[in-house]
Amino acid sequence: MRFYNDPLEISADAWAEVLVDSEVTEEPDLTVLRLVYENVDHEMHASEIALKLNLSHHAPLNSQIGRFSKRVIAKTEVRPPLRENGSTRWWHVPFLGCDKDNGTCSWIMRPELVEACEQVFGQSDSGLVYPGELTVQDSAVLFEGAVSKIVVNRYERDKKARTECIEHYGCRCAVCGFDFAKVYGPIGRDKIHVHHLVPLSTIREEYQIDPVRDLRPVCPNCHIIIHCKSDPFTIDEVKEQIMSNRGQ
Repeated sequence: MRFYNDPLEISADAWAEVLVDSEVTEEPDLTVLRLVYENVDHEMHASEIALKLNLSHHAPLNSQIGRFSKRVIAKTEVRPPLRENGSTRWWHVPFLGCDKDNGTCSWIMRPELVEACEQVFGQSDSGLVYPGELTVQDSAVLFEGAVSKIVVNRYERDKKARTECIEHYGCRCAVCGFDFAKVYGPIGRDKIHVHHLVPLSTIREEYQIDPVRDLRPVCPNCHIIIHCKSDPFTIDEVKEQIMSNRGQ
């Protein structure tokens, strides 16, 4: 299994500037980004996006994201993610990802881009939203795309529940123990994802969240591993993988 989590020096504020710059982010690009942003865990396969856009194949979508990414890099002048041979992995500019066992590659919106989408689209009053964060309500959002009308699920985030989870467990990863503040200093304070123990895809109605029972703080790397298959790994299963790999 291959994971793509190369760092990219584009802040949430810089991404927000990119999103409102029509010379960089064209209308079809906004359509794709909103689809991924609104999807569960801000994650989709290119083939899923192509299906939503009534495209017969995802190849044109790959080309579109490539052109968009080139404009982003030209505007921000940051170093893009590179392959081992030195060529640029353009889709990896807006997305993290992982190659899954079924041969597909999942696109996961970068956390900084998620925050920028929250600022620009204004579709949640929960503040900073992290991939995989909790949901408490399922409703429909309707918007016009470049190709067709699209209806996607939208989940409301409860910032208070996230805060209570962190107050109880702290900001150390519940899987590997990583602590952003200890590694990066003050800039890493309070930087952690919040993982929902019940898969978001199974939540189809409003229910009462218990921040201590239902949520756990996890680092981005462990969060990607947890969700690298359709039936997510449990925290204990990922811990076992870490221990097993260390013993090799």
